[in-house]
Amino acid sequence: MTRADADVLRYDDLSFYGVHGRVGLTLYMPSARMVAIHGAPDIVAPYSAGWGEGLTSARAACEALTRAAHVMAVVVEYPRRRLGVADILPFRTTVLTEVVRHIMTRTIYDTSAMVLTGYSRGTAPARRATLACSDLLAGLCLVAPTWFERELAPHELAARGLAESARGMTRGSWYDRLGLFAANARLAQEMMAHPFDLRNDVAAISQEGVEDLADVLSTGLPVGVVAGRQDELCPIAGIRAVIDGLGDHGVDFREVDSDHFNYFLHPKPLAVVADLITGLGMSHPSDGDEALAQ
Repeated sequence: MTRADADVLRYDDLSFYGVHGRVGLTLYMPSARMVAIHGAPDIVAPYSAGWGEGLTSARAACEALTRAAHVMAVVVEYPRRRLGVADILPFRTTVLTEVVRHIMTRTIYDTSAMVLTGYSRGTAPARRATLACSDLLAGLCLVAPTWFERELAPHELAARGLAESARGMTRGSWYDRLGLFAANARLAQEMMAHPFDLRNDVAAISQEGVEDLADVLSTGLPVGVVAGRQDELCPIAGIRAVIDGLGDHGVDFREVDSDHFNYFLHPKPLAVVADLITGLGMSHPSDGDEALAQ
């Protein structure tokens, strides 16, 4: 094995067929050098991407998480379906629930601690999937959840997204800039093509935030939330209001210096997300630990 080979991330194809068709699953594993230094990873983290986020951006986020947190991050490629806006959340929840059950019951990674990780609007299906299979999870990590202080009009949310993208492109690499441009083009297209459905959809997500989170916490599952101080698409005030509304919630809440598109692109916010996922995974006893306890 060459030095270059020792530093390359490894992959495992866990794809399967679910109720909606073929679900593409790519599990990223730390490099041979990382394993030699830190040992074999024992946390698997399926990634629930934002709805405006492309597969390339999701892969980049998972590669970054694998390196930063020394975990096995999983990219989900959803079956190709023509969906109305109102159908997206139930569709993604169903698929994400299947992903959790497939990995934890039908693969060699079934003894790993699983921390389901959602980003942006991908946090909504992550919460719902958690409620469907909390017994298989070690924790839930929500990055920049879409909890707003007030209902936002579609054009206002689109404008926020485009403004965030412009700022992010001044700081990112050329590769990052291409991803930001593509993500925001999809976001703007969705806003303009389905304005009324999307307005209702955004309002429903913001209203369900407290209820869903309270239901998840009632299962006893550890929950962590990351919010960016410079995030103007999903402002920290709305996220904090949801968490504060839960009273003695026990949520591990972390603030970082990041706008909406750089949680996984820049080292400092990425390190906080990585530390949170690791902490959530390690707080859950493994099967081996439970056996020793008995």
